[in-house]
Amino acid sequence: MLLHGYGADENDLAPLAPHLDPDGDFFTICPRAPHSVPPFGAGWYERDANRNIDPAMFLASVDSVDKTIDAACSQYGFDRSEAVVIGFSQGGAMALASTLRADGAVRPRAVACLSGMLQEIDGLTYEFGADNLPRILVQHGTLDPMVTIDRGHHTRDTLNTHGVTHTYREYPMQHEIVMESISDLRDWLASE
Repeated sequence: MLLHGYGADENDLAPLAPHLDPDGDFFTICPRAPHSVPPFGAGWYERDANRNIDPAMFLASVDSVDKTIDAACSQYGFDRSEAVVIGFSQGGAMALASTLRADGAVRPRAVACLSGMLQEIDGLTYEFGADNLPRILVQHGTLDPMVTIDRGHHTRDTLNTHGVTHTYREYPMQHEIVMESISDLRDWLASE
């Protein structure tokens, strides 16, 4: 599952699929975030003028991601434990929240957060100590003006603090996905 960022849409990350999965081993879905962003994009959540996130909106979007995973698994005969969730920017926040929250759902096999962040939201509890955590990859650009590198460091440091095994990579890029990060993501996926 490829989860796009704020203001983009379900088509934004679809071109990554053949680069990440050149042998066609995965069935890829690219859902559209539930909230419209004018003029034609979508987002997983909004921030107010003080940059605060509405917890109900955030959690509803996380539930939407979970339901989409379950629906795709049911429709195509997959097990949720085989899923890989990859998100960019807000989609990265959704990917981490969906796979690390304490809700009893079967966790996917792996999660990747690209230029995203681990959001701390009222009503969202992360289960960092679970013994069934997915493989985790975090990638971030050192020159990112939208989701600054300190957000990537916060994600990395939080995972480290809780003893969560993960892979963290930085690139000299802005708020984007470059060939080096794609190559590393492809290799990470293939190393399973």
